[in-house]
Amino acid sequence: METSDFAHEMSLDSGQQVIEKLASTGGTCDTFKVRINGKWHFMKRPKAEMASNPLYITAFEREFDIGYRLEHQSLVRYIDKRSDKQGMYILTEMVDGDNLDEFVRKNPEYFKDKRKLKEFVAQMLDVLDYMHNNQVLHLDLKPSNIMITRVGHKVKLIDLGFAYSDCYQTVAAGMTRDYAAPEQLDGGEVGPWTDIYSLGKVLLALFNEGKHQDPFQSVPCYYRNFVKKCVEPVPDQRFATVADALQYLSRKHLSHKLIAVILISAALLTLILWGIIHVRETEHPQSTTGNSTIAHNTIDSIANRKSKENIKVADDSLLTKKQLLPRDRPNQDNNTEIKSSSPSPAQTSSDLTVSVDKKSSLPPTSKIFTVPEALKSQLHAKSKAAFAALERKYTVVDNYKTRGDLMAEIKNARLEILEYAKSQAKDNEGKEKYYNAALEIVNEEYEHSNLPEKLTQLQR
Repeated sequence: METSDFAHEMSLDSGQQVIEKLASTGGTCDTFKVRINGKWHFMKRPKAEMASNPLYITAFEREFDIGYRLEHQSLVRYIDKRSDKQGMYILTEMVDGDNLDEFVRKNPEYFKDKRKLKEFVAQMLDVLDYMHNNQVLHLDLKPSNIMITRVGHKVKLIDLGFAYSDCYQTVAAGMTRDYAAPEQLDGGEVGPWTDIYSLGKVLLALFNEGKHQDPFQSVPCYYRNFVKKCVEPVPDQRFATVADALQYLSRKHLSHKLIAVILISAALLTLILWGIIHVRETEHPQSTTGNSTIAHNTIDSIANRKSKENIKVADDSLLTKKQLLPRDRPNQDNNTEIKSSSPSPAQTSSDLTVSVDKKSSLPPTSKIFTVPEALKSQLHAKSKAAFAALERKYTVVDNYKTRGDLMAEIKNARLEILEYAKSQAKDNEGKEKYYNAALEIVNEEYEHSNLPEKLTQLQR
């Protein structure tokens, strides 16, 4: 900890105290961490050798005047400009966090998350748009001037020492050569496109660790063309304004979303068409052979013929199997009458006769199909296992091609389970019953999985 005349003087008049001198990030200012009325502030003052330079002092005052009139959540707030025995100093809010270089060193995987990178780019464009609309250019965008807060990882742009405002056109500006646009280096006309160039260089630096001869190969594919356009050497080939950059990103986002919607719609349409064709084939299994006699018509003709005569039931147990469930029993409105004749001495208990009225809508020979509980359990287990495997396989997804692959695999998994259910039935009517039961189970397990949420996220 280091004390100074400033610390002594401030503590005498107002209880303010310099807690520590901070490591300097430049060659022109000393920086301090200051507590005023219990709140942390950042203070900087010109170094002793610069304090007598009128041009630098003018630029120092200009920095405060520009910063003081700006107010944005992603821009450090300038609080006061004062003087003491050592000269002039500026107070700003103290940002609790790290500059971009330090943050990336501590969190090397952070910006590989598409959502987090998108949030960072959006905040940078928002604060630049605000500054440009207030006739201010930053002109020194670089990782050390971009702070990332400790809580929430929000952007805070600092240091307007080289900022340009139409109120201070005659004051010379500086730059950082690695991030400066060509027109800055050549003394040409600067504008919003100049800050956009520097932002492109910052994004390039986030991912360029010298691993690729072409630095753009390190940038995620969904921002690669955007960064290339930002750092075009000729200003006319860059985005002229932040609004142009935002419009480009919006169109790119919509195009990706449209492709995703088309792929999902195509997959769903394919599934629906397959289902329609399958149902038709189930109802008309012999239609493709040109045979006009189909299974359910045969059953109906037999039923109509049987309804004209008394049906002999050979066994009590068989009668029990043939009895209708309560929900299937015809009511009086259908004029259906079931008569059981009392057995005569010559008849045994197996000679019971059941007569069905001709108006009965339910043939007495119709079978009652139920899906075995064991098969239901198997279908639930197969569905859960298939969807869980897809969740693990598609934990990380980056582009619309992967989303299309995921949709295709979901469809294939569903079809395999439905086909398995059909294979367990012995006849066509059973296949349809098992298929419908399996369809309900597959849909239920799909809704209970994380796949719908994953697909929703991927459309953003």
